Amino acid sequence: MINWKFGVMLFLLGLMVVLVPRFILPVCEYQGYDPMACSHTAIAEMFLGVMVMAAAMGLFFSKSSESLRWLSFAALVAGVSVLWMPDAIGYCHSSRMPCNYGTVPVLRLLGVLIILLSLAGFLLSFRGEER
Repeated sequence: MINWKFGVMLFLLGLMVVLVPRFILPVCEYQGYDPMACSHTAIAEMFLGVMVMAAAMGLFFSKSSESLRWLSFAALVAGVSVLWMPDAIGYCHSSRMPCNYGTVPVLRLLGVLIILLSLAGFLLSFRGEER
C-alpha cells in the first residue's frame, strides 16, 4: 500500500518540474528576453516532468512490488535527466539572467528530490511484500 504515497509525492514533484520553467520561475524567454539556450532546456525539463508524472500515476494505481520497482526506476532515470539537462542543453550563465539565479537551481533541487524518492521506492520494492 506504499505505492500510492510514492505516486502522490512523485506526481507533485513532476508537476513542479513542469510548472517551474514556465510559470513559477520562468526562464528568460518568458520574461521578455529573446529565446536562448535556457528556453530549449525549459521545454526539455517540462517533458521530463510529464514523464515523472506518468510514472507517478502508474505507481498510484499499481498493486505489486515489481511495478513499484520498475516505475521507480523510470522515475529515477527521469530525475537524473532533470538534474543533468541544464548542463546538457545549456542555460544563460550571466548572473543577471532569471534562469541562472532562479530556474536552474530549483530544477536541480527537484531533480535531486525525485532521485531520492524514486531510489527509496526502488529499494523498498525489494522487500518482497505485496504492496
